[in-house]
Amino acid sequence: MKVLYAGMQKENYDSKNRDSFEYINFFLTLKAMPGVEVFEHPFDRILEVGKKNWNIELFEIIKKEKPELLFVFMYTDELETAILEKIRNTTTTKSIAWFADDYWRFWNYSKNWASHFDWVVTTYSRAVEWYQKKGLGNILLSQWACNTNNYKSLNLQKGIDVSFIGQYKSGRAKVIKQLKKVGISVETYGFGWPNGKISQEKMIEIFSRSKINLNINARPGLLHPKVVSRIFFRKSINRIKVDLHLVDNLMAYFHFPIHHTHARPFELAGCGSFVISGYSEDIDKYYRNGEEMVFYKSPDDLAEKIKYYLSHSEEREKIAVAGYKRTICEHTYQARFMEIFKKIGLNL
Repeated sequence: MKVLYAGMQKENYDSKNRDSFEYINFFLTLKAMPGVEVFEHPFDRILEVGKKNWNIELFEIIKKEKPELLFVFMYTDELETAILEKIRNTTTTKSIAWFADDYWRFWNYSKNWASHFDWVVTTYSRAVEWYQKKGLGNILLSQWACNTNNYKSLNLQKGIDVSFIGQYKSGRAKVIKQLKKVGISVETYGFGWPNGKISQEKMIEIFSRSKINLNINARPGLLHPKVVSRIFFRKSINRIKVDLHLVDNLMAYFHFPIHHTHARPFELAGCGSFVISGYSEDIDKYYRNGEEMVFYKSPDDLAEKIKYYLSHSEEREKIAVAGYKRTICEHTYQARFMEIFKKIGLNL
């Protein structure tokens, strides 16, 4: 099966940056799948040829290569709706778009693009109904996962009690501070923390060396300046523009604090790590609480669970093994793609 992939190749359109999340987890997974011939038309090329020419190239590639599927990982406004409709009306190629962060982006982004694709994928279960209420029935519910080519168990000696890896954010810092007050020290890594950013290889090593790996999903309050700017200023390819769609933006704004599921719990579990994760909508559909992963609902609850599992190593390791097995069997990106292909009637 031929698949044309369109998405951002380098983080934030910067050729000096590392490969983007979507390139690593989606494009490279497709590339490794038996029976799939995938080639890409990266968004990054827009900086060389311009948006209009990039879209013309997209159509010409489809005319020449005749892929069964165009798979787009949506980012900003790289695509032109006229080209998407031309692909739909004049070629046999079917199109599918993966939307991220629909818990808030549905309102001022996703719903405006969905009708131009044959199918769209959302990772937020409540968004399915939102799409349907807009008269959009081409919705597939999927979820983030683990790329087992990048996230693996190293079986290292566990010399770190508790660790957290992720960008510094005030809500996360508040949780770390509260833990410290009750005598729990957390080694933190990522942009903004004293230890700074680390390589993919170092991150996997820390996952494997940690007795407890945290996934802190604290959300900022609605009055936080970053929330206001995130909603009312939007990205347009590699630039920032004012977004004046007031009603849609207000809907996105009021949904922004939702505790949603991200990829990190799947990645941690795929490394065979023991995970304590902030509770989020849908996460308990993928892992059994206390059996394959542990969820917390408040900093006090988190502190109690950290202390308990630090002193119950056998129970901790049993949960880690169960979470790893569940991930490898069900929660890989290859498994996600296979399920999507089956739902839309494409066979490898």
